[in-house]
Amino acid sequence: MTTVELPRVPWSVPDWHERGACQLFPELDWIEAKAKSPQALACKTICAACPVRYDCAISALERGEPNGIWGGLDRADRKKIAVEFGFPLPGDPPPHGTHARRVKWGCTCRPCKDGHALYERERRFRARAMAVWSRPLLVLTVPFKAGRRLAGAGQYLLPLDVPAPLGAEREQQPDEAAIPAAA
Repeated sequence: MTTVELPRVPWSVPDWHERGACQLFPELDWIEAKAKSPQALACKTICAACPVRYDCAISALERGEPNGIWGGLDRADRKKIAVEFGFPLPGDPPPHGTHARRVKWGCTCRPCKDGHALYERERRFRARAMAVWSRPLLVLTVPFKAGRRLAGAGQYLLPLDVPAPLGAEREQQPDEAAIPAAA
């Protein structure tokens, strides 16, 4: 099944848009106002007395508007309301089939799950490639029974400061083989 993202920008300008108090203050930057800045405070104060504040806020919440002050709500306010009442989260989500869409946006579609699995597989591969692993010193040459378990020939034994069983032989480390023995 194919999923289609709904457009984030309305196809036509709503009729309430011209009646907004923000139309009287074009000098204010309504889109790029930083949170808790004097400009944002001025924008929110103007929105508080706006006759179309509710329509503006609902429109921004329904679209998941990522930027600006809409209906007196900045991005953080819209995010809290969106989580509480089930509106889309504000922002531009990454495309489907990516790790970021799965983790940050909680998308559970099959392409996002596959993208997340691919990311995790590659991350584990890189971590294993960077890990320093030293080979165990003991290798069994004959099967050895330890309690209920049978350790087969060729199996590595971890050096745990326990005496080696009779069927184990010491394997040279690569750095030991490069150093000639002194006579």
